[in-house]
Amino acid sequence: MREWLGLVEAAGELKHVRGAGSEEDIGAITEMLDHNENSPCVLFDEIPNFQPGYRVLSNSMGSRKRQAITLGLDPAGASHERLLQFWRDILKGFTPIPPVQVKRGSIQENVLRDNEVDLSRFPAPIWHPLDGGRFIGTASVNIMRDPDTGAINAGTYRNQVFDKNSIGIRVAPPHHGGIIKEKYMQRGQPCPIVTVVGADPLLFLASCVEGLSFGQSEFDWAGGVRGKPIEVIQGEVTGLPIPAHAEIALEGFVTTDEFRKEGPYGEWMGYYQDGYEKDRVVRIHRIYHRNNPIILGCPQGKPPHEDNRFLAYLRSGMIWDQLEKAGVPGVCGVWSPPEGGNRLMTVVAIKTQYLGHSKQAGLIASQCAGAVEMNRLTVVVDEHVDVTSLQDVVWAIVARCDPERGVEIIKDAKGSRIDMAIAPDRRELKANSRMIIDATTPFEWKNHPLAGNIISTPERSRATREHWGWILD
Repeated sequence: MREWLGLVEAAGELKHVRGAGSEEDIGAITEMLDHNENSPCVLFDEIPNFQPGYRVLSNSMGSRKRQAITLGLDPAGASHERLLQFWRDILKGFTPIPPVQVKRGSIQENVLRDNEVDLSRFPAPIWHPLDGGRFIGTASVNIMRDPDTGAINAGTYRNQVFDKNSIGIRVAPPHHGGIIKEKYMQRGQPCPIVTVVGADPLLFLASCVEGLSFGQSEFDWAGGVRGKPIEVIQGEVTGLPIPAHAEIALEGFVTTDEFRKEGPYGEWMGYYQDGYEKDRVVRIHRIYHRNNPIILGCPQGKPPHEDNRFLAYLRSGMIWDQLEKAGVPGVCGVWSPPEGGNRLMTVVAIKTQYLGHSKQAGLIASQCAGAVEMNRLTVVVDEHVDVTSLQDVVWAIVARCDPERGVEIIKDAKGSRIDMAIAPDRRELKANSRMIIDATTPFEWKNHPLAGNIISTPERSRATREHWGWILD
């Protein structure tokens, strides 16, 4: 992360804030950053009641420039098209690179063992006013090993601080980490775990990815994206791999017989999730941290927030790739709008080639691996519609979709208990419905004289902006 911070600061994308409190200020400032596109990332230091040098970083990848730096691209050329094309190219020719173990890493500058463990030294914020406590893990990388296959999984789940040597982990099947944890619980064994709360932004991004096959390691995936292996050390207690140059790592076990009340917590749909009466305790036996350690924070909240912005490109690229692999021709654009929390809405532009083409694209886009988790609305539009512009998409819907002909409803799809649109007494079923809107010109009369010619073509709009766009500056 330190090298990344240097590049970000050189690009003018980092601001330093001193004296902001961990109980109100950091969370409120982060919410403000989330809701302003292209806002800087902020490094908080000199946090009241904590040792100077113990820091918090938020909004790390909330801008296209910082996303480009994370991916090793030139931030000066960080356009929407460049980021989306990067992910499309990666997904088409992707070769995972496994991590490499090293003898020592900067994460070992400080190692606290057993009775020395004290989580209260770290300024974990109370991110939202009604949160149930301090959440040290909002951009955490939770590392586990499958007891059956030995495969390493890294996933991002929320981690509340319970006391000086214990945290929570809110993870359950069908998340891969939840599947692994339950395998240990069914055996009556504690689950070895390392929770990294100050990771390289690329590894954090990898741990957020939905759509990787079960058993595919996020370490290998991140190495493949970067083009070189992630360096790791071996944990003293669990033997799990720990990123050698991370800021803070907590090593221990998910217990079989210890439970605590977890939450509430402000979740990603913009509402508080009431938490859990009995959440398994993660007992920490080792803390590894660098000098002047940094907690990486990415709290949830009303969309769009930071992870909505950086995951939009990857998720859109994944859905586009999966549509093509499913045999859908003529796909011209895909976008998962940050305003829809990435999961809730997908827009697909196609050049229709046959009757039923738009329905095929909509059905597959709503159920493929990149979109199946909680998708609510899938919109299919003609090729001239800018899928990244909600203004354009709404225009396409109201101009081209007759509800009787153009709307399909799918019931009992993959949902979540935190879905605020599901009736409270049905949320444990984790099933939702979803709407597919066909906002394309109907194929059977697209060549009719009265089908309509658009006034503002993409070519004309692009040429005008290139020549006269300075007027808007």
